[in-house]
Amino acid sequence: MATERLVTLAQFRTQIEQQRVSRQINEIVVHHTWKPSAADYRGIDTVRGVRRYHVGVRGWSDNGYHVMIGPDCSIFLCRPIARAGAHVAGRNAHTIGVSFIANFDHEEPTGYRGLRAGQQAIAALLERFNLGLNAIRFHREFAPKTCPGMKLGLAQFRREVGEVQGRGSRVRPKVVLLPESSVIECDAVVNDGVTRAALRPVVEALGYRIFDHRAEQGKLYLRRRQ
Repeated sequence: MATERLVTLAQFRTQIEQQRVSRQINEIVVHHTWKPSAADYRGIDTVRGVRRYHVGVRGWSDNGYHVMIGPDCSIFLCRPIARAGAHVAGRNAHTIGVSFIANFDHEEPTGYRGLRAGQQAIAALLERFNLGLNAIRFHREFAPKTCPGMKLGLAQFRREVGEVQGRGSRVRPKVVLLPESSVIECDAVVNDGVTRAALRPVVEALGYRIFDHRAEQGKLYLRRRQ
């Protein structure tokens, strides 16, 4: 049964917020299709072709990817996020697979209009599942492949997703206390890859209070709350 559908970024956010996902999501794994490339792209017909290949040749139940991104900025919801994908061997249970329709071994990411749309979609997934930028992984970390292409660098890609977060997207980093997983409301924001947050709510959540701030010494003194 076909599951792919074209959505706007706003619809994508709404869809992933409304989906009930019982499996734990720990990482977003980034891919490129390699073939078809961006030059081969023909809209949703290309996405349907990927699903037919995955089902008919690979023997999978659906498209292996959860999300696919077109070079024209199109966002496609494919395999339901509630179900484990088939995109990275041995690491499907707790990941979401996002694939750019491109060959970034040869095609330049700088000329790929859909790159920012994909980063916005990934940023929305990070928010939905309370994940940090380090949860963005490349397929080649887990397999002897170049995927998602040697023209993409992981550090820069993470930094660019962070910039998307810092430019007013709905995605904002969260400070989470473990093991109880309580979220601290501290107005966190990412600017130029640096996370900044209001210190007082973080300090108080850890059981301290700010006792003295000696700016000339570059020191902040904390005292455990009684």
